[in-house]
Amino acid sequence: MNYPHTKLALSYFGALLAASVCGTQYLFSAYSTALASKLNFNSVQINTIGSATNFGCYLSAPIFGYIVDHHGPRRTAMISSFFIFAGYFCLAMTYGEIFNSKSFLLCALYMLTVGIASSAAYNSLLGLIARNFTKNRGIAFGFPVSLYGLSAFLFAQMNGLYFNNDTYHFLLFLAITCGLSIFIGSWFLVVIPRNKLILEEANQISDLPESSSSTDQYNDQTPLLNNKSYDDEPDIGGWELFYNYDALLLGILMFLIGGCGLMYINNVGAIIKALYSSSSDPLLQNPGSNIFAEIQELQNLHVSLLSISSCLGRILVGFFSDITKFMFNLRRISFFILSGCLVAFGHFLAGFWIKSLDFLYPASILVGLGFGMMFSIAPTITNEWFGQKRFGINW
Repeated sequence: MNYPHTKLALSYFGALLAASVCGTQYLFSAYSTALASKLNFNSVQINTIGSATNFGCYLSAPIFGYIVDHHGPRRTAMISSFFIFAGYFCLAMTYGEIFNSKSFLLCALYMLTVGIASSAAYNSLLGLIARNFTKNRGIAFGFPVSLYGLSAFLFAQMNGLYFNNDTYHFLLFLAITCGLSIFIGSWFLVVIPRNKLILEEANQISDLPESSSSTDQYNDQTPLLNNKSYDDEPDIGGWELFYNYDALLLGILMFLIGGCGLMYINNVGAIIKALYSSSSDPLLQNPGSNIFAEIQELQNLHVSLLSISSCLGRILVGFFSDITKFMFNLRRISFFILSGCLVAFGHFLAGFWIKSLDFLYPASILVGLGFGMMFSIAPTITNEWFGQKRFGINW
């Protein structure tokens, strides 16, 4: 019976399902201007709310990495499903004026909760993949990481197609969908012991013709290969990372590339509004247009562009980094450097060349590609350079 491999497939399915809703913090620009307009928040206050999600997501990651390493991914993801529901639900209640308080600090707290819950679920599924998959790690990480990047696109499209700028019901939809998807996916996040997979493969080979010679060959070779992939991996973690130059360089590069990418992603809505308000913009030649609806549509479009390009970058770099490593011995760090170049070029276009909304599209695509590539290749590098035993807290 193919029981361990069935559980392995189901665990990967659970990881994909959870990943598809873990990246909704990148959706903030799609409803940020509506939130600011309804609750009378200024640009500093709305940026504080948006930044709170990222602070929650990234600053809590070492805590959840440690929890996943020592207590497993299932419980962590299951608990996170309740918190992500609570965060979006409370924000929806505030937007709909059902809660009396309109404090931007409370809204920031709700989004901080969303970020923490997203981090918990995302670290759970990455920790699971690091333990369950030792071969083709680039591809194994690439698919869930790409869905993580695609989630903003999926929800931005739903916002434009089905909610007709109804931000209140859209936030309620986010709360229910994210909570349920992570909760259901968490049930399948089971770590499969390697010895069970090895034993099952041995049993399958023993059922083949000439089973004696096949089994002898398997017993002579396969356990050695699997033990090598597990026992001979590096095991660097904890405070050792702060004395490891590779880890420090990787962390600094992620800080710079990821920070620049997040700055653009969180503020693309404000960029669109500023460009739209420019007197030289041709869109203003239509005086009878619904300005708010057009701005919202453009925000959904650029959030979708960022999400699609991020997804494309994540899945392509996972696929090609495996191929180029095994066929041409090209180091994965090369793709990391490429991602930084793409983000830098996108910011160069946005800062020095773009004067109209018509030319903002290439900047969104380049930033999305580079940002996605970085967050796809970085966990694979972390796993291979420092080992999977303490992958959660390292990542």
